[in-house]
This record gives sequence, C-alpha cells and structure tokens, in this order.
Amino acid sequence: MFRSDSNAEDLEGFAGAGLFDCVIMDKVEKVVLDYSKDPIISDKPFQTSLFSRIAEAGKILEDLYGFPQDIEGVVKDGTIFVVQARPQI
Repeated sequence: MFRSDSNAEDLEGFAGAGLFDCVIMDKVEKVVLDYSKDPIISDKPFQTSLFSRIAEAGKILEDLYGFPQDIEGVVKDGTIFVVQARPQI
C-alpha cells in the first residue's frame, strides 16, 4: 500500500497537510477469518500471560523514555514486537 502524508514526501495527486490517501497495490482478495478457536479468545491462562507480558513491555518503554508511551505492536508466535512508541499526551 502506498501512502502520502505531510512529511515532504507527498506523491503527486495525493492529499497532504496530514491527510492520508492510500492506494492498494494488488487485487483485493476476500478472506474470512475465524478467531473463535484462537487462544486469545478461548484460553484464559494464555490471555492472562499475554496481557501481563504486554503490560511489562509498556512498563519497560515507559521507564526507558521516562514517561508513558502510546505504543503500537504485534504479537507473532508468542513474541511481542513493538513497531512504534511515542509520548502519550
């Protein structure tokens, strides 16, 4: 996906000034997802463990930067990846 934003890298024909336009690069494929058997939905000990680890990651980043962070991340195969952190305002 291509995105244009206001960081001086606008693509011709796209909005700037903080507005985002997106262009899908490939043909859209419809996929039906079923999370009903995923442990995040059905396994209470898994949920508790994962949420505790996410909170721990948040505390580590807060301690590192000295104040709370607005964090975005991904959990893949049990590993937590932080993809963005910025000051929480």
